[in-house]
Amino acid sequence: MSVQRVVVTRSGGFAGITITTEVDDPDEAERLTEAIRAAVDHPSGSARDDFVYEFTIVTSSTTDRIEMTGAQLPPGLRPELRSLFQRRT
Repeated sequence: MSVQRVVVTRSGGFAGITITTEVDDPDEAERLTEAIRAAVDHPSGSARDDFVYEFTIVTSSTTDRIEMTGAQLPPGLRPELRSLFQRRT
């Protein structure tokens, strides 16, 4: 199954603001999905006022939702997410 798009929603944080962005390029969505699925294996953790990320992964036949805290994100995924949210503005 090839990934068609990934919707990323970030909520929480000090201000409690929710923002959403989307990756609709199939190659970029596939790379992001691989990184997200690998990050799920990281130990969960949370910190006060931490962000919560919800990733909605859409393929031709399924839609999966994965949620994790900012503390769970591996260092390599942080710059990519920062870039995605900057592009939305």
